[in-house]
Amino acid sequence: MTKPLLVSLLSLINTLTWAQDLPPMRVKRVPQQRNLTVSGRITDAKNAENLPFAYVRVRNTKLIAQTNVDGFFTLLNVPSDTCTLEISYIGFKDAIHPLIPGEPARRLVIELEQTRTDLDELQVSGQKAEVMRAAETIGMVQLTPRNLTKLPNVGERDPFRALQLMPGVSAANESSAGLYVRGGTPDQTLVLLDGFTVYQVDHLYGFFSAFNYNALKDIQLQKGGFGAKYGGRLSGVAEMTGKEGSRKGFNVGGDASFLSVNAFAEGPIGNKVTVMVAGRRSFKGPLYTKLFDQFQTTQSTQPQVPAGRGRLNQVATTQTVASYFYDVNGRVTYRPTDQDQVTLSVYNGQDYLDNSQNISLPAFNRGPNSTTAAIGGSLSNTDLSNWGNTGSSLKWSRRWSDTFYTNTLVSYSNYYSHRDISNQVSIQRGPTTRNNANFGTLEDNNLIDQSIKTDLTWQPSAAHQVEAGLQYTRLVIDYAYKQNDTLTVLGKNDRGQLITAYVQDRLRLLDNRLTVTPGIRLTQYGVTGKLYAEPRLSAVYQATQQFRLKAAVGNYYQFIKQVTREDISQGNRTFWLLSGTESLPVASARHYIAGASYETAGYLFDVEAYAKDLSGVTEYTLRFAPQIGRGLVPSETFFNGTGTVRGVDVLVQKKFGAYTGWVGYTYAMAKSNIAAFGDQPYYANQDVRNEFKSINTYHYKRFDFAATFIYAGGKPYTSIVGEYSVKLLDGTSKTFTTPSGKNANRFPDYHRLDLSATYTFKHGSIGVSVFNVYDRKNVWYKKFTSVSDGSNSQLVVTDVTYLGITPNLILSYRLR
Repeated sequence: MTKPLLVSLLSLINTLTWAQDLPPMRVKRVPQQRNLTVSGRITDAKNAENLPFAYVRVRNTKLIAQTNVDGFFTLLNVPSDTCTLEISYIGFKDAIHPLIPGEPARRLVIELEQTRTDLDELQVSGQKAEVMRAAETIGMVQLTPRNLTKLPNVGERDPFRALQLMPGVSAANESSAGLYVRGGTPDQTLVLLDGFTVYQVDHLYGFFSAFNYNALKDIQLQKGGFGAKYGGRLSGVAEMTGKEGSRKGFNVGGDASFLSVNAFAEGPIGNKVTVMVAGRRSFKGPLYTKLFDQFQTTQSTQPQVPAGRGRLNQVATTQTVASYFYDVNGRVTYRPTDQDQVTLSVYNGQDYLDNSQNISLPAFNRGPNSTTAAIGGSLSNTDLSNWGNTGSSLKWSRRWSDTFYTNTLVSYSNYYSHRDISNQVSIQRGPTTRNNANFGTLEDNNLIDQSIKTDLTWQPSAAHQVEAGLQYTRLVIDYAYKQNDTLTVLGKNDRGQLITAYVQDRLRLLDNRLTVTPGIRLTQYGVTGKLYAEPRLSAVYQATQQFRLKAAVGNYYQFIKQVTREDISQGNRTFWLLSGTESLPVASARHYIAGASYETAGYLFDVEAYAKDLSGVTEYTLRFAPQIGRGLVPSETFFNGTGTVRGVDVLVQKKFGAYTGWVGYTYAMAKSNIAAFGDQPYYANQDVRNEFKSINTYHYKRFDFAATFIYAGGKPYTSIVGEYSVKLLDGTSKTFTTPSGKNANRFPDYHRLDLSATYTFKHGSIGVSVFNVYDRKNVWYKKFTSVSDGSNSQLVVTDVTYLGITPNLILSYRLR
């Protein structure tokens, strides 16, 4: 080989090697199509599940789209087929997908890699590993349940407890996993799981939620100003999407802690069907026992036998406590074609508590001069509580074209609650004489929701995305509250139907810098026979690449209420009823929201101010009942008025690097104005003036450390300021209490610190968390008890506190 030829060959080899090292953008691509339509699906690379609500952007343009609940997206008028797509989804690595000139740009399938915590530090340093994301629409928060492993927990990795760490959602309610959104109550937040409504969101006295994070893929919370697609609630919407099941192979896994065991299984059946099942159940471990002892406030009092002659036998008591909770999720997904998907989703969750006991009363000899030789008997104490929710949905989704999509769903939901605290006493007066008596309370609440709805999305152009839908709902609610087995204090048998239609248009104006979403929702309510119109409008203006302004206004109605039954001495209770009568009017709210955000690659600064004006605010109390001992009419126990909420949410988030987290602050004031409680407005039960949250996570190699701190101002409560006795006609006396002004007092401030450490290995993790590290005694409620020695009585006030310092250990395993 001659020397010139050898030099030329080496030069060619060097040129080819250099060309292989070039980044993709260095190679010039010649466009073959312009103003084209790009569509497809975003999926999880690990299991091929569709990823809902992911963002797809066209690089160096203002074009952006969000995938729907089934992972589909469409981008219209993309400049050319040489553009590059940028895809982002919380909990996944950002992806880059360059279009290839001349090749089809429709029906793309783009896979995203999960952000892993078991990679080395160098690989992780360039990725986002957010636990939550504040979305670009107003009041929106997005959460990936699998990232909850980073946060401290008590027994369970809880998606609703994680949502409570966001600004605008109160976190100072250990006795409720419900979402108190921007001065609202939990019933004012619509909770959807795969399209059906879940009315019961609590397990174990509300200490954590009834949702298994292993069964969920995505959670979105809208804190106000939500569009016309959603209705029937005044404050917010929590929409949960269940896992479809892996399309790339069988997988099993689970978690075990000091509280419960949790397992799931998923996998494909053939090429078109996937299945996912998940379930968990509590067991009598040390943590469950501690929670049970803390929250079980019912106390049993043994009967007192009067002193006298004769022999007093020992009281014999038998008691077996049965207490547990469980929930089960199942989902079957069938894809007959690339454009169709049929999904069956089922859920059942239940809590059960039986704290009943039987007491044998002693025999007492009255003496030789007595006509009765002996006295004895039995006391049967029933203390049974059972509550839960069963729900299911059958959904057919079809993508008719790149611009037209429909979603038809049939759903069923049943909430039930049974509470029996009663006593049956049997006294043996003599050989042939026996007296029986029953006393106590019975409370039953049963709700059935049957719905069918169709939603459509039509994108006629890049500047318009029209959403519309129809829905029919039938509601059946029964409620009974009885005392002493004979007196019905309140009995309701409600029936009603709703026919709803909505339409909204998402308009992109000013070169896509301004997004305006006008919409209207119309509901024909069978109980009142009226048509309720709910106009809504939201807008987001992208002033610069980093700076956004946003605003929203809208009307909202709520036709079903969870009424609070005031119980000053033992803590309030709640139950569901259908509104639309004079004593229980339909509730309404008007939202006003304005805010701004500044976002960079690694930080987000967000602030939103809001105001809500409410009507149809309802309180239920027996304190004004004119007579005790007879059935009451609703006008004597239900009292209605108006309310106002004013507040501001501030969020500062660091979402990049080994250390991530956020600081949230909320200033809010919630007031009610009900004439029965006074001439002036009073602070609502859920009013928390200041709430500060600091969430911090740090990743080091295979370890994740987390610390969360919560501070909240004390909530208002009504106290008892005195008591008096009234002598009845039969010569006996009855003691009555005098309450303070409605919510005229405040509990001490609430605060606590939680810590956790998690070690991740190939097929799972092991985590240690400590709840309430410095053992703060936060007050749950005050218990008022009258103690009498026969001639004098004294009012004793006891602070019932939340949980103290509580450690927990969680072991997680995944086959894949």
